[in-house]
Amino acid sequence: MNLVALKGRVVTDYEVWEEGCVLLGDGAVREVSRDGGAAEEADEVHELGEALILPGFVDLQVNGAFGVDIAGRPDLLGELSRRLLSTGTTAYLPTVITSSLESYGRVLPVLARGIAGAGPEGARPLGVHLEGPFISPGRRGAHPAEHVRPPDIGLLGWLLELAPVRMITAAPELEGAGGLMAAARDRGAVVSLGHSDASFEVAYAALDRYAAGVTHLFNAMSPLHHRDPGLPGAAFAHPRAVCGLIADGRHVHPEMVALAFRMLGPDRLCLVTDAISAAGMDAGEFTLASRRVRLEDGVPRLDDGTIAGSVLTMERAFQNILAFTGCTLPEAARMAAATPARLVGEGRRKGRLSPGYDADVTVLAPDLSVEAVWVGGRQLYCAGKVV
Repeated sequence: MNLVALKGRVVTDYEVWEEGCVLLGDGAVREVSRDGGAAEEADEVHELGEALILPGFVDLQVNGAFGVDIAGRPDLLGELSRRLLSTGTTAYLPTVITSSLESYGRVLPVLARGIAGAGPEGARPLGVHLEGPFISPGRRGAHPAEHVRPPDIGLLGWLLELAPVRMITAAPELEGAGGLMAAARDRGAVVSLGHSDASFEVAYAALDRYAAGVTHLFNAMSPLHHRDPGLPGAAFAHPRAVCGLIADGRHVHPEMVALAFRMLGPDRLCLVTDAISAAGMDAGEFTLASRRVRLEDGVPRLDDGTIAGSVLTMERAFQNILAFTGCTLPEAARMAAATPARLVGEGRRKGRLSPGYDADVTVLAPDLSVEAVWVGGRQLYCAGKVV
């Protein structure tokens, strides 16, 4: 076994160890020490100085990035996985928004093969996030109206057979939604409420019975109002709801991001990007599934002006959550890694720097830019390029 030691400022669940050490071996974290002593038994030592050593970021909502549109070119999953390393992302859910049956039948099997055959060269795709098609027509956002469908357990079963679905976003107020959410949960998919006009009562009941999460809190859902708290109010009130949040300062005002953090804390708030193919690219035209999107002034929009995903990266989301909320580095790390990993059932092997966990590590320079990335104990990114 080749043992690799990373020495620097180690960000644990609750503290930053200024002269810590993370020892990696055989694809796992072997030891984490406060004083750097673990490096003595290492075959290879990386002296990282003032850099921050964190658990690799986990993004539960990636439609694409760097010119790759998951629904348009699912065969480029491997390329996307490699490009995501530069953002500090070590695991993610490739996301498919509401689509035609023909598109699902074409895209999902290709993603299934890509996930099954994913090599050690990039961020790990953990499974598919189906965002739709069982959503509210009135809260569909950038999802195409013609493909939005009422709850259909038979259709759900077909979709779940096509690919390893780890998360599904659905609207709980639709007729038949309860049975659909129960079926998804019983098949091992995490149910997340979103693109929904649900009342507080309906949303809270769904969180109590079927759902574990909320998709991009505040966006494409019933609003938070003091007499009608809606889905956001139910998310705040329910003790177990874990909420994804797009912390780009555009989708949600920074003060509302701070409010969400105060209400939910780092163990019920997880950072997501909802990135589309325009992320990491210059202004121009791109696609989100079958829809044309134009990127201008840092915001991707449909022709009618509707915001269509984001160009956020996990690196930037981490920086923003610190700036918007004043949270600590360990709290930000939990929102970027441990909390999303736990939501999709990966909390015992990903998202923490702890013995036995996967050796997925993101190293940030003092200015919080990505300096290096290890996945499964292999260094895959360093100094601005894939290794």
